[in-house]
Amino acid sequence: MDMPVRQQGLAGWRRRMKIVVDGGLMKQCDKNTIEHFGVPSLVLMERAALGVVEEIEGCFQEELQSVKDTSSIEEEMKWHIRREGQGAKAGRDKDLKKRNKKRHSALAVCGWGNNGGDGLAIGRLLWQRGYDVTIVMPPGNGRLSEETRTQKEILNNYGITAEEAIPDKEFDVIIDALFGIGLTRNLEGVYREYLMGMNEKEGLKVAVDIPSGIHADTGAVMGIGFQADLTATFAFAKPGLLLYPGAEYAGRVLVKEIGIDAHSFLQEKPSMYCLEQQDFAWIPKRKAHSNKGSFGKILTVAGQKNMAGAAFLSGKASYVTGAGLVRIFTEDKNRTILQQLLPEAILTTYEGTKFLAESLSEAISWASAIVAGPGIGTGKAAKKLVKTILKQAKVPVVLDADGLNVAAEFPEWLKEAKASVIVTPHLGEMARLIGKEISEIQKQLVETAREFAKEYHVICVLKDARTVTALPDGRAYMNTSGNSGMATAGAGDVLTGVIAGLLGQGMEPEQAAPVGVFLHGAAADKKAAETGEYSMLAQDIIDGIRAVLWEKEGKT
Repeated sequence: MDMPVRQQGLAGWRRRMKIVVDGGLMKQCDKNTIEHFGVPSLVLMERAALGVVEEIEGCFQEELQSVKDTSSIEEEMKWHIRREGQGAKAGRDKDLKKRNKKRHSALAVCGWGNNGGDGLAIGRLLWQRGYDVTIVMPPGNGRLSEETRTQKEILNNYGITAEEAIPDKEFDVIIDALFGIGLTRNLEGVYREYLMGMNEKEGLKVAVDIPSGIHADTGAVMGIGFQADLTATFAFAKPGLLLYPGAEYAGRVLVKEIGIDAHSFLQEKPSMYCLEQQDFAWIPKRKAHSNKGSFGKILTVAGQKNMAGAAFLSGKASYVTGAGLVRIFTEDKNRTILQQLLPEAILTTYEGTKFLAESLSEAISWASAIVAGPGIGTGKAAKKLVKTILKQAKVPVVLDADGLNVAAEFPEWLKEAKASVIVTPHLGEMARLIGKEISEIQKQLVETAREFAKEYHVICVLKDARTVTALPDGRAYMNTSGNSGMATAGAGDVLTGVIAGLLGQGMEPEQAAPVGVFLHGAAADKKAAETGEYSMLAQDIIDGIRAVLWEKEGKT
């Protein structure tokens, strides 16, 4: 495929992915929509409020429907009707209608900014739909935004006034509209008291745009955070809703359309994306007229003595992802066990370092993608393996595990690489690569990955509960698939094999890395749905890959 067509394909891929924007870009989009396109701010606010109200109403409808749909209740009703006649049915229908007409109560705690204006509009719309609404705002009106002042005046015209303290009673729904995406300081004083009071209540907790106290860009908790069951965010997802710990506070996240879309970026384009199920369509289709060479030749350089498992897991994952041939380059003592575990693999083995570079060079010239690092150790042989691969490979390289530990000693090798390199460090490996503490990296997950990718001109897959894939040009992909069952030995080896398998089938490195991460997590989610997260093994993730790709083929 020629270069212009390939670039057009990649551009189309990005256009279709879910966009994630940070607080600064979201504010600019809001401003562009108002000032450039002329959409009044109050119109956006009303649409935002209506979107939240619809979600609140939907939650109560789901609760009611679940009661209606409970088979045991239906069977009980049928039994009573048969036994007691139509009189019993009429009485029970009356009770059900009475329950349906229950007047829900709502508490909306609103700040002075436009997020508070959203909350005031939400309160009014719920009041108009029959809710018993209580509005709470901090004392004083001096810092109200223009739109929020207007919303408060509208409420006053309806005879609804704001209170300054949260009532000591329960509500069916608690709405957090204190702070939006602009918060940069820890919450103290009355705001802390408000959030503590709201968190203690039992009703449905709904955050407007982002839970108050959560940093929109990093997901950090600014002293205290609103613990939402549901967050209705506007136009685009925000990083702080997806990254931990913010994701734990956001609950279920729904992106609501309010009139701000991709047109509102104007000249400044988004640089962060989040893959979804539909993006599996970018995995190349398998042609009927093909052979094993058509789907890639993966060289897996892995496994020193007593570490055959890493080579096995990575190699098998490449095969299951669709690679045509896997060649494992490993220490000779692993030969017998790998022949038993993965007879489909081609084996090339070595002893010591004599003729190691020559043997590896031949294998490199054979490959269409290379995995380097799982279980190779950090000794003399490992250093020679990594150096030879990075200096000689002309095909994409996935560098992982011990390969990264070697690179931490010789970072200049990354800059000297001739081919595309995808590095896949977990937090500990990244700490060794850049000389920072793990806690510091966790606070700046996206920026850390971006800076490393730019400095070394590699694709950086920084693995955590929310894995971030960063490209040298600053684009980043945030992964939301996966679960705690993946915190198990060998899961990273499986990921390298998945990415390599996609590379072998012709995916560009900038596609294969984020799609591979998403596929890896989706496979674990598939297995967790069957067996749970506690007992998950790396091989279970490989089984999950089969199931996910089976669905992609439309076989379910």
